[in-house]
Amino acid sequence: MQEDEYKKEAVNIGVTLSTQLISASLTMIAVLGAFATFIIDKREVGLHFYILIGVSFLAFVVSIISGGKGIDKARKSGFRNNWNLDDTRKSFNWQAGLCGIGLLFFILSVFIGKEKSDTQLDRLSKTEKDIYAIQVIDSLRQVEVKQLKAEIELLSGQLKELKVAVKADTIKTTLKR
Repeated sequence: MQEDEYKKEAVNIGVTLSTQLISASLTMIAVLGAFATFIIDKREVGLHFYILIGVSFLAFVVSIISGGKGIDKARKSGFRNNWNLDDTRKSFNWQAGLCGIGLLFFILSVFIGKEKSDTQLDRLSKTEKDIYAIQVIDSLRQVEVKQLKAEIELLSGQLKELKVAVKADTIKTTLKR
């Protein structure tokens, strides 16, 4: 009787491990979705990325199904009081292998693609260049304005001198008459 208890406990350990792998697979599916959304937004990815993510997703889903089948076999065998590890071994091995494949393809997908250029950063950089160009143009115009003021002051001075000379000449002409 004690041998049956040990077999039952061994099968229960296998079922517990299988449920933990199912939980891990479900978690990885959620992580996979979040990761894919982030990567598609931030990186330029090609067909390879979608294939790797797709295979990873399918591996996790089939792993869950395989684990469920193994648990169902253990349940049915246990109902008949037949605690045999061989009934569930194939399903649980497939489950573990598919989880490993899912993880492998997920890890490979992390390294696919190249960084997208950040359009906001590009616009900011262009705006900075435009501001710098405007500042340069403005400083050149300020130099031109200073030169024009100097020329205006010079011409104003010459105009005053001419007015004075014309007045003096007009006065001389008037006095001569």
